[in-house]
Amino acid sequence: MGTMRVTQNLMIDRVLSNLSKQSRRILNLQDQLATGQRVNRPSDDPLATRRAIDARAEIAKYEQFLVNISTTSPILLETETAISTIVNVVQRAYELTLQGASDTNGQPQRDQIALEINQLLESLLVESNHITNGRYVFGGTRTLNPPFVAQYDANGEISAVTYEGNEKTFAIEILEGVTVPVSQIGSRLFTPTDPGTANIFQTLIDTRDNLRAGDTPALQTRLEELGQSEDQLLMATARIGAVQNRIERVDANIRDYVIQLETVLSDNIDADFAEVAINLNAQSNAFQAALNAAARVIQPSLLDFIA
Repeated sequence: MGTMRVTQNLMIDRVLSNLSKQSRRILNLQDQLATGQRVNRPSDDPLATRRAIDARAEIAKYEQFLVNISTTSPILLETETAISTIVNVVQRAYELTLQGASDTNGQPQRDQIALEINQLLESLLVESNHITNGRYVFGGTRTLNPPFVAQYDANGEISAVTYEGNEKTFAIEILEGVTVPVSQIGSRLFTPTDPGTANIFQTLIDTRDNLRAGDTPALQTRLEELGQSEDQLLMATARIGAVQNRIERVDANIRDYVIQLETVLSDNIDADFAEVAINLNAQSNAFQAALNAAARVIQPSLLDFIA
């Protein structure tokens, strides 16, 4: 069997190669301490890098869903508040109409009640054109213009109200492929035409005019319509509440999932500071020992050049 001749140059190359490898290990450990990450470049751990990229992509996607939810919640809350205010208007109108329909009140009292009904009608118009973040919440997807426009008579009182929004529901994505309705279509709330529903605006207009005319039989019909109006408003409140509950559950689930993804990300790329510090100290000692050994093997002049 042949033998390899160990020359001075071979010894120098081997020593330099080993010192270079140890220097790279020390540099890598220093990078880990500086960044707090075990993986700072794909070559450090290709498999962990792939997992980290996937985890970061998932986190970014779900954080966008959280942004969507945070944008949706105030709109739903404002819409619910506006509808609750309108429910109070309708309930007050019902109380006043009940008083006006009673034979214990004369025409002067009915005229006074009609004045308050007219003010409730004005309040209803304001709330039906409720604005949140510069957008009308009851106009469907037509959010930049008032959805309800009133016509006034010669006395400056509302004589009719028309809906100028559209019938499209504004929806937002809260999970991949999952959307929830955010807006409420005003025509379905305030001016519906389905059986068993009532046009709230027209009901209040008719109530005001019936009171002034002393038409108590017609006021009985208005009471029925006001009851229908309250029911359709409460149904809308229930729909909003159901959406709010749903997005709250989704929000909590997403936050839990993001925490899990961040744990996966941390497990794959984060450095253990105590372990890295120990390894760095051991590697530094090994490097120093290698330098001392090289000093005894390599000619002093060459060693001085390396240092």
